[in-house]
Amino acid sequence: MNSDIVRLSKSDRKLAVIIQADPSSVIHQSIASLASAAEVSEPTVNRFCHKLGCDGYPDFKLRLAQEISSNGQLFVENLSRDDDSSMVIKKIMTSIQGSIQSLANTINPDVLDAAASAIAKCKSVHFFGMGASSSVALDAQHKFFRFGMPVIAHTDYINQRMACSMMDSDDVAVFISYTGRTDAMIINAELARKGGATVIGITSQSSILAGQCKYVLNAVTAEDTDLFTPMTSRIIHLAVIDMLATTVALKLGDRVEKNIKAIKKNLAATRTDRAQ
Repeated sequence: MNSDIVRLSKSDRKLAVIIQADPSSVIHQSIASLASAAEVSEPTVNRFCHKLGCDGYPDFKLRLAQEISSNGQLFVENLSRDDDSSMVIKKIMTSIQGSIQSLANTINPDVLDAAASAIAKCKSVHFFGMGASSSVALDAQHKFFRFGMPVIAHTDYINQRMACSMMDSDDVAVFISYTGRTDAMIINAELARKGGATVIGITSQSSILAGQCKYVLNAVTAEDTDLFTPMTSRIIHLAVIDMLATTVALKLGDRVEKNIKAIKKNLAATRTDRAQ
C-alpha cells in the first residue's frame, strides 16, 4: 500500500496519522470505530482505502495485517516467526483459555435453556455450517444422534436451501457462523424462519444472521477471522454445542440414558481386547 501522506486530503491525513501510530489496533477496529477516532465519515474511510489501491475496508485491514505480521501470525495473532514449539504450545493454549473464559460471560443461561427446550420438543433438528463451521455442524450431528432424535448436519448450500424449504413449526434449525455475515447462511435462516421453524443461531448477538434467529447463543471472541485463520472461534463453537447437547440431554432424561447405554453396549463388540 502506498501511504504517502503528502498526496492525501486533510481527512485522509487524519486517518493516516492514526493508522501509522498504531496499525496493530486498527486491524481490529470496525470502520465506524476508525471513522470516529479520526473524526471523519465512514464513506471517507472507504474512499481512503480505495485511494490506497484496496477494494474496501476489509481488504485494507487484510493488507495492513500482512504488512505488519509475520507469516505465523496468520494463524494466531501474537505468534512470532522466531517462536519455538514450546512457545507455540503456550500461546495457543493461552488464546484458547482466554476465549473459553470469556464465553462463560457471553452465553445467556436463559437463552440456552429456551433453545434446548425447543430442541427437546422438536420433530427434527438440523445443523447448518459452511467453511470452518462445517466441522462444528458435523460434531453436533454426532452428539445429537445419540439422543434418538432425527438430526442432520448440512454443509452444502444447495442441500441447506432444500432442507430449509421443507421446514415447518415442528423443526429446529441451528445456524453456526462466527461472523454471521455469510449471505448463504442468512438467506437460508430467513427461509427456515418463514417456514415456521424455530431458528437458533450460534453466532454474534450483533450479527446480521442473529436478526433471523429466535434464540442466539452469543459466541464471540477477540479473534478477527477476516485476518487470521479461524482457531479459537471454532473451539468456542464446539464448546457451545457441548453446552446445548448437555442441556438437551438433561431435559430428555431417561430417554437419553437408555439410548446411550444401548449404544455403548453395541459398540463394545467393535473394540479389541488385544494388549499393545
